Amino acid sequence: MINCLLWDIDGTLIDTTELIVQALDTTFKTFMGTSLSVNGLRDLIGIPLKEQMLVLGDPAEHGVDVGEMERHCIHYYESNRQLERVIPGSIEALKRGFERGWSTALVTSKNHPEIANTLPRLGIDKYLTAVVTADDVANPKPDPESVVKALALCGAKPGEALFIGDTVHDIRAGQGAGVRTIGVLWGAGRRESLDLIAPDYICELPEDLWSLIVGIAATKP
Repeated sequence: MINCLLWDIDGTLIDTTELIVQALDTTFKTFMGTSLSVNGLRDLIGIPLKEQMLVLGDPAEHGVDVGEMERHCIHYYESNRQLERVIPGSIEALKRGFERGWSTALVTSKNHPEIANTLPRLGIDKYLTAVVTADDVANPKPDPESVVKALALCGAKPGEALFIGDTVHDIRAGQGAGVRTIGVLWGAGRRESLDLIAPDYICELPEDLWSLIVGIAATKP
């Protein structure tokens, strides 16, 4: 009944919340002269970088190039990547799913340069069937297009897949594509925000994730 696992990256497979918040904050302050609250910045995690750069208004009105802002943000992130932490329980669950014979895809709002930087640090290349980034679709998360594309690349039907992510953007994308969703609580998404959109399942701890997935796989949709 389950033969495909779809994975978000930031906040799900790696703990990047504080680093992304810092990168966005310094970028906004440098180029726009202001920023958002910490919770406001956290809520941006899960949408593409280019869209994040526009949340305070049109940078062109400040004489700023969006591409320059993106490069600054990526540079800050990469210069401080020692703050990034791989989440062992999530990585182990991804690997075990693949070893079980299930298709495995990353569905991320990272763009091509971001994924090229991050993917080698995860050590999961040989466990992946497909990778769908924000640059691979016209409408990234929370639109379901990237999930639908990942399903097609994996040769899976919606009822055969689970999408695991930490933000409302992940859950909405999965729901829109008709797949069951697991909201995880160790990333940027807040419990109250996830509860409002009702993922099919909630996982509080990374070390419990694999047993939850196995239990779901043993039940009918």
